[in-house]
Amino acid sequence: MIRALIADDEELSRRALRQLLARHADVQIVAECRDGEEARAAMASLRPDVALLDVRMPLGTGLDVARDRTAADRTVVVFVTAYDQFALPAFDVEAADYLTKPLSEPRFDAMLDRVRRLLSVRQQADQAAAGARAAPLVARVGSTDVLIPLDTVDYIEADDVYAAVVARGKRQLVRTSLDALEEMLDPREFVRTHRSYIVRIDRVAAVRRRGPGVELALTTGAVLPVSRRRRPAVARLLDRR
Repeated sequence: MIRALIADDEELSRRALRQLLARHADVQIVAECRDGEEARAAMASLRPDVALLDVRMPLGTGLDVARDRTAADRTVVVFVTAYDQFALPAFDVEAADYLTKPLSEPRFDAMLDRVRRLLSVRQQADQAAAGARAAPLVARVGSTDVLIPLDTVDYIEADDVYAAVVARGKRQLVRTSLDALEEMLDPREFVRTHRSYIVRIDRVAAVRRRGPGVELALTTGAVLPVSRRRRPAVARLLDRR
């Protein structure tokens, strides 16, 4: 069952979404919100599978709500709006889709199929991660597979479609994407700080402000950025150390 949240300040728009979702037996509406504040609170407490957000709402836009998601909040975001000029900012906050009003059934159903595929892939990754979380990472060096114990990892950075693991002063390529590694690694030990970086939490020596941004200084001397979206989750994890 897909648990859905609707957020729109117009009752007619919420009713239209209700009717479109009612045609799908595998979808349950768990919350209806009239503004950004309600949507933010409902997402945090209910953790729906998908949130259908209007862009322009009182007390916080849909973009604001999406940006405020934490690393632990895995809600898939879809924007539903009358304005097409927000499409690029929407995908900057990793929206799964962007629908413009008035909505059509074929376009809406295509969006929902995309959400189903995303959730299915995530479920498969979770199942694989449950068995692989304690396993070492494997890097290919020449014709040899090299095991990298997780407790030696300092951080991991994106390297095109793969990832580079920095451990014990060495940088080694693993044939796994950063997104897949984020799903596999124990969130009590590793945190995604940026679209390009995952950091081992116990390697963080200091959090520093650099102009309008934030960066992490590691015990190894490396300095890595923290994206705006991921700052709240990083701060909470570091506070609990």
